[in-house]
Amino acid sequence: MGVEAIMLEFKRLTLDDKDIIEKYFIYSVNRICDNTIGGALIWRDYFAVEYALYNDTVVFKARMKNHNNITAFSVPLGEDVYGVLDKITEYCDSHGLPVTFFSVTGEGIETLKKRFDKYELFTKPDWSDYIYKFEDLATLSGRRYSGQRNHINGFIKNHDSYTFEEITGDNLKAVQDFYSRLCADATFSTEIALEEHNKTIEVLDKFDIYGLYGGLIKTSGEIIAFAVGEVMNGVLFVHIEKADTKYRGAYQIINKEFASRFISCNAEYINREEDDGVEGLRISKLSYHPHEIVEKYILHVV
Repeated sequence: MGVEAIMLEFKRLTLDDKDIIEKYFIYSVNRICDNTIGGALIWRDYFAVEYALYNDTVVFKARMKNHNNITAFSVPLGEDVYGVLDKITEYCDSHGLPVTFFSVTGEGIETLKKRFDKYELFTKPDWSDYIYKFEDLATLSGRRYSGQRNHINGFIKNHDSYTFEEITGDNLKAVQDFYSRLCADATFSTEIALEEHNKTIEVLDKFDIYGLYGGLIKTSGEIIAFAVGEVMNGVLFVHIEKADTKYRGAYQIINKEFASRFISCNAEYINREEDDGVEGLRISKLSYHPHEIVEKYILHVV
């Protein structure tokens, strides 16, 4: 009598699963925001993310709303990558699904090439992560950052007593109130923008569960900007950054101050994530002269 094959069992990802999945991201060999606890949890609902564990390895399954709503899988993270790739193939065969992977970088392509002979790749510039040298954004030194320094100098001239504070239980409510005021009259033209807004509210509401690091800028006793991120595998990931644009230089000052506070954490790079096809974001991210723009692919096995 044969042994019944073990099929992958997927579970919808929730905040309660943070401690279960978090340890696997240390296996990531790239610098993309998808392979972080913040990235996974913030976008879990938008992409209907589920996860499965097998042989001390995790794989995520998602509905790719930005690619015809296809079902796709992450490149597995853990001790048995190729064993899980076999299980993904079995799962797809059993459920009548094409074998498709999302957020595949160059390193992921090399991994998948060892298991699958033929495949097709698809990408969009909107999905790429912007990676910067840590020292560049923490210091903004050199002629190429003169524009950013001008904005910062203008801010300091008008608000020379500004302070940077870590977000803690003592000031978290004030940050929530600031974001509520900032978005009081906001309209969200895309579904992804609305989801990012809703998850910003959730991150602040469940700050202790997410376990991320946050910082804020205050001037004349008022919060005018904040950022939230995490450090993993030598990279500072900036998941959320909000500022009141009535204050010239507010975005530039929170960007620089947030990076500066991590100088002692031995991070080499800063990932400021995707631009989501928003032209203003793309221009802003390019103006900081990225060290690398990491393309992420959909990979279809054929």
